[in-house]
Amino acid sequence: MKNRNHKLSLLFVALIIIVGACQKEINLPGIANDPTLYMPQSPRGNPFNTVEVVSREPGQEDTVYYRPYSVYLEGKDAAVQDIEVEFMIDHKKLDSLNELETAAGRAAYELPPAGSYTEGAMKALIKKNERISGVQQFGINPKLLKEDSRYLIPISIKNASPNLPVKSALKTTYYQVNLTVPDFVSGTYIASGTRNGNDYGTDPTKVRKTITKIAKNTYESNLIANLGPWCCSNKFTLKVNPADNTVIVSGHLEDSGNLLTNTPGTQSTFDPQTNTFFLYYDYNYYGFSASMVEVLRKL
Repeated sequence: MKNRNHKLSLLFVALIIIVGACQKEINLPGIANDPTLYMPQSPRGNPFNTVEVVSREPGQEDTVYYRPYSVYLEGKDAAVQDIEVEFMIDHKKLDSLNELETAAGRAAYELPPAGSYTEGAMKALIKKNERISGVQQFGINPKLLKEDSRYLIPISIKNASPNLPVKSALKTTYYQVNLTVPDFVSGTYIASGTRNGNDYGTDPTKVRKTITKIAKNTYESNLIANLGPWCCSNKFTLKVNPADNTVIVSGHLEDSGNLLTNTPGTQSTFDPQTNTFFLYYDYNYYGFSASMVEVLRKL
């Protein structure tokens, strides 16, 4: 029995030596053995990293949203010396992606406008005996972003010193910027102004009105001019152009025959800094017509 156990032990040791020798001969180029760079934030499954940003009300302090990026060294060994890596905003990647989006009938992506994002140093260092670089950051300030735009920031590895191969599928990280615009306009307003027409002279208004968002950049007031709810049901719509804050006034009193229109030769506007509407509109009500100059200030 003792001799048999001794033979089994020798056989076990021999197997270990053989397996060890085989393991040393395994070679997986570009995967396990060769030093290769890639970005850990690159897509795996979901192609984009989502950056959710919220616009600030005019007058409020800006909020900057920061997102990280870095580089990783894959291979049998850690870095044998310091590795300097440079990144770039990759316009070619954006163009290639937009070709696919356009072919699929979707709107193209675009970089956020100049001044709305900070690129940072766009350089990172993998120190000797390490694998991961220091984390870099870029910042997004939503102040200049538009609600109806599709924003995408592709950041790619540009080069490395010493020169090392880069995994092509993982050399770029895509950051999709989604803007949320809170409803700063809806609320209670105090109205003041004048009404002129049909010998009514000047009729000052001092009433509270409720303005409610009903669609994108479109709001509805519960009262037309100084006509109270005792008068008539109404539709009073204010559509704000976010590009220049001009306002289109539309609607009617009770039915579409009693129209509410912009006064010819005037331009209604909205001041987002003070949440104030300056409105010039005409309305008619079963033969009576009037021109309204009205200021709505949010309480």
